[in-house]
Amino acid sequence: MAEGDNNSVYQLAAETASLEEQLQGWGEVILMTDKVLRWERAWFPPALMISFLLLFPGLNQHGIITKYVGMAKREINKLLKHKEKKNER
Repeated sequence: MAEGDNNSVYQLAAETASLEEQLQGWGEVILMTDKVLRWERAWFPPALMISFLLLFPGLNQHGIITKYVGMAKREINKLLKHKEKKNER
C-alpha cells in the first residue's frame, strides 16, 4: 500500500471518528424521532396533532404557514400547466 493511501485512510478514519463524536448526542433524539415516525405507540399520532395545533397559531401569526401554502399553490399551478401543455401535444 502506498504512503499516500495510508494517509488517506488515516484522514478518513479521523474524520469519521470526529463526525461520530459530534453526532453522539443526537442518538437519543434520532431514535425517538424514528419511533414517532413509525408510530410505535398508539398515542404518537394524537400527540403530534396536538403539538401541531398548538404551534399552528404562532406559525400562522408570523406568516410562515401562509408563505408555504402560497409556495405549494404555485408549484401545483406549475404542474397543472405542464400537464395541460403535455396533453395538448
